[in-house]
Amino acid sequence: MADQYSRRSFLTGVLACGTLSAGAIYLLPGGRSLPSIELRLTTGRDSTGARDLLIALWERANPRTKVRLDIVSSGTLDERVQMLSRAQNGEADVVNLDVIHIPEFAQRGLITPILLPDSLELLDPIRTISQVRGEPDRFWAAPFNTDVGMLFSRRSPGRGDQAGPTLGEVLDTVTNQQFVSQLRPSAETSNEAFVINVLEHALSRDENILKPDGTIDMDTPVNEYLGRWQQALHPLRDAVARQRITLGDDENDTMRIFADRRLAYMRNWPVKYRELQQLENPDAEPEQIQLDPLPIGILGGQNLALVTDSPHADRAREFITFMTGEPAQKVLAAHGLAPTRRGAYGDGNLRALIPHLGKLRGAVGAARPRPIHANYAEFSRTVRDHAYQLLHGKRDLQPEFVTELRAALS
Repeated sequence: MADQYSRRSFLTGVLACGTLSAGAIYLLPGGRSLPSIELRLTTGRDSTGARDLLIALWERANPRTKVRLDIVSSGTLDERVQMLSRAQNGEADVVNLDVIHIPEFAQRGLITPILLPDSLELLDPIRTISQVRGEPDRFWAAPFNTDVGMLFSRRSPGRGDQAGPTLGEVLDTVTNQQFVSQLRPSAETSNEAFVINVLEHALSRDENILKPDGTIDMDTPVNEYLGRWQQALHPLRDAVARQRITLGDDENDTMRIFADRRLAYMRNWPVKYRELQQLENPDAEPEQIQLDPLPIGILGGQNLALVTDSPHADRAREFITFMTGEPAQKVLAAHGLAPTRRGAYGDGNLRALIPHLGKLRGAVGAARPRPIHANYAEFSRTVRDHAYQLLHGKRDLQPEFVTELRAALS
């Protein structure tokens, strides 16, 4: 009850700040005479309710600008195809892009840069992903929320706030399938989660498998680079082969397995911490679950981009600014999403609500992006196909793995 009250009180304060921010736009000279328009936002699903709350707040402060949601089907690559169609056909003003899709949309000329004069408030890895090269205040898309994999563990008696084991230590010591993550995709919508998990396990053994900017080694001889990938992934292959770990499908399936079987460890996104609490499962109370950073997590997140040739570009920019500003970031954080701005991580009320907020900021700061490349989809397919054979087909990685990775990003 105390937690519910504190969360409600905090949101009341944040929404008051947000009302002022949005209201400032509405009360600008001439604001009341703006024509009524409808902004079309194409986006994936949001189970937290934070996005809808912010849109409702925007519409209350800007009654002449309504926002029509066009929700596309789940799954990172499925969302990409549908958002491409909407942007190409003039059916959207704003698209909510996964970070890995920004370069492709920019290269195709489907989105246009926007000015973010307070961009230094963004955490460094987030800022660099969508920044226009050579123009530090212009961005292909404004970061809406970020994401990074975290290691969930159940607190043992007397453990207190002591840091939990690393991902590698869990994989080396776990028995009885007490660790679960997204390692057996059952549909196209689960494939990207599998790729991210594979990359995180590889990085836990060899931090140079991906460079800090998310690129791969293009120069080392094929067999030598292939050997590094094999060495980095063999501990995971062995754990799967010996059935020492539990293989989940997507993030929701993994969370259900973790909760229902009372497993000791889980790899998942930080938003699942709040969703575990909402299960009203006594084994998922905050004092029972601890979140720790992975050695190096994969950076995720969503970004709001202005569609080129939108007939309402000025109003769309104002909407994006409101949705990605600091008051909005605090609302997102209170709903379990990882914020993009430094101020949200330093908020005392948020830190009281979210005990792992400091760890989350550190995890975001140390995270690696996936290759920020217009042909990322082909890179992802290559990792998925070859790593799946390694883990489930009992076949080592082949030289074609390296050549196809490099071809995708050349």
